[in-house]
Amino acid sequence: MHRKFNSLSSIEVDGVGFDTLPAVKFAIFGFYKSLFIESELRRPFVDGQPLLQSIEKESIEKPFSEDEVSKTLLDCCGDKSPDPDGLTMAFLKSNWDTLSGDVKGMFAEFFSSGKFVASLNTTFIGLIPKKVGATNIKDFRPISLVGCIYKLLSKVLAR
Repeated sequence: MHRKFNSLSSIEVDGVGFDTLPAVKFAIFGFYKSLFIESELRRPFVDGQPLLQSIEKESIEKPFSEDEVSKTLLDCCGDKSPDPDGLTMAFLKSNWDTLSGDVKGMFAEFFSSGKFVASLNTTFIGLIPKKVGATNIKDFRPISLVGCIYKLLSKVLAR
């Protein structure tokens, strides 16, 4: 019953109805793709900004510390919806003793290579209806479901 309630069998985009799964997927993809097309290149202009001092550079360019990662994880909310892998931050927190070695290894590899496995950034978009009986694409709120390891990495980098 829950799956039936949460399924999307048809959608209306720009006044056109779509009712087959491939057509629904294509219409949703096209709608959101058109929202993110940049008609002009918008990049920040940083000329004239003060340069970092050498001590500041060193603090930014040092390897991730275990304390830095652990503190960031503890600050994360664990009760939000599960990630694409079905796990929550609460799972990561409660199993940190077991998983910390693998997570630290991933952070060390990322620091040394500047790259991570592409699947780490796998993101699913979920459409949440804003009202009962939503049929138009504008009646839905998109949310992204990002894996907890990628989320943790982005939060550590932001700090």
